[in-house]
Amino acid sequence: MEEYQAHQLKRTRAVIRQLEAEQERQRERDRKRRIEVSWKLQPSRADGGVALLHRANCGLYTKEIGYLDAMEAQIAMAEEGIECCQICRPQD
Repeated sequence: MEEYQAHQLKRTRAVIRQLEAEQERQRERDRKRRIEVSWKLQPSRADGGVALLHRANCGLYTKEIGYLDAMEAQIAMAEEGIECCQICRPQD
């Protein structure tokens, strides 16, 4: 009986590890999908300078914080002092 319960516990722990690994993979896929349809705003480096709007996966601005959705990106493009990155072209 004890051996059977030890075997069941071992199998249960293996299933838990598999489910946790799948959950982590799903979180990573969701994060990547969110980045694909997001934008980032790079602050200006000096007073009176311009901020740059990038696609979230733009290699010129790699910070992974402050993602904007489509509506927020449209609002940012209309603001004075914000320009679109000429490399990733977030306005397209």
